[in-house]
Amino acid sequence: MGLAENLSDVSLTFACPDCSHPTVRKGSALRTIAHIRCDGCNAKVRITYPQKLAIFEKHKLLTTQGALRLAIF
Repeated sequence: MGLAENLSDVSLTFACPDCSHPTVRKGSALRTIAHIRCDGCNAKVRITYPQKLAIFEKHKLLTTQGALRLAIF
């Protein structure tokens, strides 16, 4: 899986590796940026391509699980 185009307008969450503060950005922004300034600890955090893949994959799994729960009920 790559950085899915269909998640461009979806809000995705990235947790700061230093303080775990969540940062929310649209998929289109995460696809293009290399760093995020953490609002929690003010650290400049580098986001690698493998980290981006993990963020997109996590969202995909959460969406799939949510759809399965709705189908069950």
